[in-house]
Amino acid sequence: MNWRFTLLVTPLRALLAAFAVAAGVLAFGWSGLFNVAATTGHWPITDWLLHFVMVNSVKTHTIAVETPGNLDDPALIARGAGHYASGCASCHGAPGRPRSPVIREMVPTAPDLDAKVPTWEPKHLFWIVKNGVKYAGMPAWISAEEREDEAWAVTAFLLKLPGMTPQTYKALAFGAEEDGSAGGLTAVAPPSGPLRPDILADCARCHGRDGAGRDGDAFPVIGGQSRAYLFDALKAFASGDRHSGIMATTAARVTEDDLKALADHYAGQSWTTTRAPVDRTLIAAGERIAREGVRATGTPACASCHGPAPTAQNPAYPRLAGQHASYLEQQLLLWEKEHDSRGGGAFRGIMRQIAFLMSKEDIRAVAAYYASLSSGE
Repeated sequence: MNWRFTLLVTPLRALLAAFAVAAGVLAFGWSGLFNVAATTGHWPITDWLLHFVMVNSVKTHTIAVETPGNLDDPALIARGAGHYASGCASCHGAPGRPRSPVIREMVPTAPDLDAKVPTWEPKHLFWIVKNGVKYAGMPAWISAEEREDEAWAVTAFLLKLPGMTPQTYKALAFGAEEDGSAGGLTAVAPPSGPLRPDILADCARCHGRDGAGRDGDAFPVIGGQSRAYLFDALKAFASGDRHSGIMATTAARVTEDDLKALADHYAGQSWTTTRAPVDRTLIAAGERIAREGVRATGTPACASCHGPAPTAQNPAYPRLAGQHASYLEQQLLLWEKEHDSRGGGAFRGIMRQIAFLMSKEDIRAVAAYYASLSSGE
């Protein structure tokens, strides 16, 4: 007797086979036999497959990403370091600050970036910081689409991280704060008033206790701003109405009373910053816009709200004299975006309409003009 076996694949047989496989997978999942405990780890093939998919996904999604040319800017690096200390180091560790044993039990565990960073291109690191990674515990950046500038700042810091000494890291991440705390967890010498010292220390790492900032134009000057403006801005950061992955993680973890105390503290500091003029032609153009507006585009005079002016301005409006030009330019460009990427008070809609009318040349000129003013103007 001759036996013949013919494998004939028909659409019906293929459908039935697929149904059987799906039913088997669902039955296995329903049974509970698969052990989801982190103590068991991944199977080697699962670990390899997930990493293989992740690497290729990142590379594919960054084909069109353009890397900016300022990633060596010390101010950008310091800005990224300030956030890394409170938002990233708890999982990834930092120079002189090893990862927690708890993090090592994650599946997959957060990688040691000292070894991993050199395996990626800058645009790859940016994409990971911005978008996060599924099934890895790596969160996406808060306000990822609105604040790509912040994700690039963290990227700039990460590129400097491999081989960094603990002393350099401490200077970049904590500035003049000597206790090396981050995230409002460790108290230092208490100041006068109701402000919790650990919260002030967390803010002072970047803005300084006097609100003058540090590392050049890495952080905006906030000392001497009005209490109303500071409180509105902090509340907007905490609620997400004003987009910032850096500020949201700080403002959202404290109470409204703490925000009021912070606003009181920084409003009471001296506004002592003075900027040296760089381009007199640009500054003159900015002064004309600030004082007269631009009739052709319908841009009103900036000075009517932000000074310098002999009359008192609305306390809900920020003072701009002596602020960093780079910060002012960045904020105006954020206001200009189609989505509402700024906020902080009842007048946010007005400012968005104004910024939308301004050309990039006008924005740059106005920023240069206000940065050239002394703080008392």
